[in-house]
Amino acid sequence: MINHDERGEEIESQERQRFLEARIGAVERIWAPRAVRSEDGVAAGRRQIELRHLGGLDLTIEPDQFLDLGEAAWRGRTVSFVPPSTSIRAESWGRRWQGGLLTTCGLSAVGRAAPEDGGMHGRAHLIPATVTQREGRWTDGGEYELIVRGSLREGAVFEQNLTVERTIRATHGVSEILITDVIRNEGFVPEPVKVLYHVNIGWPLLHGGAEVSVDAAEPGAAGGTSWERELEDPAPGVPERVDAFVAIPDAEGWCRARVAGDSGSLTVRFRSDQLPYLTVWRSGASGSYALGIEPGTCWPSHADGPSEGKVGRILAPGESFTVDLALTFAD
Repeated sequence: MINHDERGEEIESQERQRFLEARIGAVERIWAPRAVRSEDGVAAGRRQIELRHLGGLDLTIEPDQFLDLGEAAWRGRTVSFVPPSTSIRAESWGRRWQGGLLTTCGLSAVGRAAPEDGGMHGRAHLIPATVTQREGRWTDGGEYELIVRGSLREGAVFEQNLTVERTIRATHGVSEILITDVIRNEGFVPEPVKVLYHVNIGWPLLHGGAEVSVDAAEPGAAGGTSWERELEDPAPGVPERVDAFVAIPDAEGWCRARVAGDSGSLTVRFRSDQLPYLTVWRSGASGSYALGIEPGTCWPSHADGPSEGKVGRILAPGESFTVDLALTFAD
């Protein structure tokens, strides 16, 4: 039995869908995720998936890089970090890192690590995904939803065997990206999962006078539920800063980190029971000007903080856990 109010909402959503279908013969051709391939430059040969018309937000997904988020444009201007990288096949993290809006670090190392552990920030950014779903579809509420889903594995003979099922969701006209990861230990011994979600912001969202604020406290700090800083313009040779925090949730378990300036804002939301640690990376050097908002199961190995914050989450054989992450742009 559908009551009167529910029936009214159903008719309204159906009318909205039919209204748009009457004016756009094939909405999937302009709104659905679109698969492309880069043919030139440092990303030559890489698969990419474009998400467009998200209320002023357009971005790419990188299936050959752990289904991470690549270049992101807000109101027509690229706001994700664009580094001076050499090649995705270069010998070091600094030369192969492509920047983009989101880089997954881990799953067995975060921060500085030996080559046998994957090197700086681990191997995740080198792992290609198997794309299992890429579609746009109408919801019961009359919204057009974009879904990209894929599976990934980091494993080796006699070593860890970790898998990730990643789902990326967006809605036409809404400037928000929702990411859900299900991380599972498919091996037969307990494994530490070190994963950090490296959200990378660049100019013009990042500029002198913009502010970064986080719902978090410095390790061991008494009291205080937030931290904020005003950012500076770039200058030659400025050393990077890495600040480590413990996430502080709201009443519903969510934590927030936000950068806001003249060109708009980006808010990163995550759950402290899933990602209890937060790192803020500030790179003020000219030519490498960036801000990183980085929730994770641990801090980077080179960050200042107690050693227990660098262990990661221990997964028993066959155990899995879920991570939810939301990235929201606003004027």
